[in-house]
Amino acid sequence: MPLLRAVLPLLLLTPLAAAPVASDVAPAERAAEPVAAVVRVNQVGYAAGEPVVAQVMTAAPAPRATYALIDAAGGVVASGPLGADVGRWSDRWPHVHRVSVPAPADGRYRVEVRGAAAGASPTFAVAPATELYGPLAANGVRFFQAQRDGADVVGSVMQRRPSHLADRRARLHRPPRFRGTRLVGDLRPAGGRVDVRGGWADAGDYLKLVETTSYAASLLLVAARDARTPVPGLVEEALHGVRWLDRAWLDRRKALVYQVGLGEGRPGLRGDHDAWRLPQADDRRRVSPGDAAYLLKHRPAFVTGGPRARISPNLAGRTAAALALAAQVLAEERPDRARAHLRTARAVLARARTRDVGRLLTTSPHVYYEEDEWRDDLELGATEIALAGQALDVPAARQRADLRAAARWARSYLRSPRHGWYTLARDDQSAVAHADLVRALEAHPGLRLAVDRADLVGDLRAQVRIARDRYAAPLAFGGDEDPGADFALGASVTARLLERLTGEVPAGPVAGVGTGLRDWVLGANAWGTSLVVGAGTTYPRCPHHQVANILGARAGGPGRGEELLGAVGNGPVAAAALRGLGAPGAYAEPCSSGSWRAFDGQGARYLDDVRAYAATEPAIDYVAVSVLAFVLEAATGR
Repeated sequence: MPLLRAVLPLLLLTPLAAAPVASDVAPAERAAEPVAAVVRVNQVGYAAGEPVVAQVMTAAPAPRATYALIDAAGGVVASGPLGADVGRWSDRWPHVHRVSVPAPADGRYRVEVRGAAAGASPTFAVAPATELYGPLAANGVRFFQAQRDGADVVGSVMQRRPSHLADRRARLHRPPRFRGTRLVGDLRPAGGRVDVRGGWADAGDYLKLVETTSYAASLLLVAARDARTPVPGLVEEALHGVRWLDRAWLDRRKALVYQVGLGEGRPGLRGDHDAWRLPQADDRRRVSPGDAAYLLKHRPAFVTGGPRARISPNLAGRTAAALALAAQVLAEERPDRARAHLRTARAVLARARTRDVGRLLTTSPHVYYEEDEWRDDLELGATEIALAGQALDVPAARQRADLRAAARWARSYLRSPRHGWYTLARDDQSAVAHADLVRALEAHPGLRLAVDRADLVGDLRAQVRIARDRYAAPLAFGGDEDPGADFALGASVTARLLERLTGEVPAGPVAGVGTGLRDWVLGANAWGTSLVVGAGTTYPRCPHHQVANILGARAGGPGRGEELLGAVGNGPVAAAALRGLGAPGAYAEPCSSGSWRAFDGQGARYLDDVRAYAATEPAIDYVAVSVLAFVLEAATGR
């Protein structure tokens, strides 16, 4: 993610049971006092028909402790012993127990731990899945509205105003050179100007990136296409992103603008990450060429490709996918527009570099978003083109040719040296590509291709197993990998896609992997916080996000003013990522929800602080996968 990340709302700590206090009580009686426990649940709730699963951390062994599911009237609905001790979380919380309660009736509940340990969860709901997750998907759309750039903003969301209007005539530049995050040499004009107005700011900063916009637009369009209940504003918001991608493709040049804005400057040249401000402040700058802040208003458009140069395959594949998905969504009501998007998708994909690929181009500098797999992008682009052709009823021979191309890239991905390493996230979209290719194959069932349904479904199962193996430590964090909200939600999406394709709820070793990681994001983690702003009772109050931080400060501080609903940050990170944050107010308005150190463990830390960009900066790739995850959850029908 880009280096600046902004402010997430206050995390209200789940209260701990009071620790035993020394007194004149006899030692035998003191030994019988309950040990401290915390109870972590999905704070949004559980869909009707699914079990309530809670994670209980205790400060000492509590083999005789019991749980009770308490309804809104205070009655005990279910009770029993705690589940087995599944492992250690930290020195302070050396015991973790899993409680699973058979599906209760709709209502409001909490889980209490009694007897040898004492603690209670926040109150949560049991309700139809649509009621629980539909509003979260709608909040995700609202976040994208808050990220809009250009003249077409939504003024009722986060007091947004038109911004970066000079992007209508941005000067083209060749990719800048960096060593790490240090700009090397001067920017190099490529000749000409281009209209790259609109689009979305990538994260808490104001850069606009094809790498993340194409991924986000694709997931939003899949969600819009497959939603059982339409999400208000979702189609229009996804198409807002596609319109910017359409402008970023320079058909006459056979080139692609992959980034608008310079993130890292140097003395005498300010980049986007060198100023903390509202976006419209850049338009008010009175600057001339050579001024340090000139590129904050007159932002460079970095371009790749050309008549004699191919485009990095990750960018070509995912951009083609977003355009082809737009064609699918528009095919029935706006077929002319859909056909135009399909033509552009084919043109972009045809310019992909597929030999001697080398290091992938993502962003400048590369360290913002690193990526080393690209075959999934080409599989996704070719697959969505095939589906768009079917939706628009292109000739059968063309449909078969499209399927052959998609299947070849799917086989190439399955044979890739990086295969078996990733699950669904910005840098690997194969789960969506596989699921949609299975759908595309159904139109031509007798066609012999490089892969078949069994290959694709088998790889989806393998990806769910990867998620289980990586995130199986107590409370889903441990070993060399942390899930992060994007990986956790990606695994949840993959499990639901597999369930849709097979008609089977994952069982055996992979049972509960997707729902468990969904719950982790929504509060069933060691820190007891949802990672989605506005979801649950405890969630971020201090995101590393310039608009949210500045407006929050004007309203009087954290928890006041308008919240950045739907925002999703990474969440817990390796402890080293939160060192050296600097003094409060060094650049942002001070905002912190307090200390979370009591719950740190497995080498991980969490901090809800505007300075902690690694944990709290929301970004469009994180929110896009959350929207798709919540749409799929809402569609379970439970």
